[in-house]
Amino acid sequence: MPNDVRRRAIAAEVRAALARHQKTQRDLAAVLGMAQPAAWARLTANRSFRAEEIAAIAEWLDVSVSDLIPTSREAVAA
Repeated sequence: MPNDVRRRAIAAEVRAALARHQKTQRDLAAVLGMAQPAAWARLTANRSFRAEEIAAIAEWLDVSVSDLIPTSREAVAA
């Protein structure tokens, strides 16, 4: 899967997980220890999430890392 497609798919999964858990971009920024514009850049797929950020989000939301990283087939279907 091309990197830009993967980046957009992961951002979409993280946004969906935040919505399901009623968490905000501001909450995400605080958990990741970054400014809100940096969190926004990741949620809009302008920047990639780093592996440790995905792990921190998964732990915070009590989901598995694989829940936040779609398979190639899921990403193409989205």
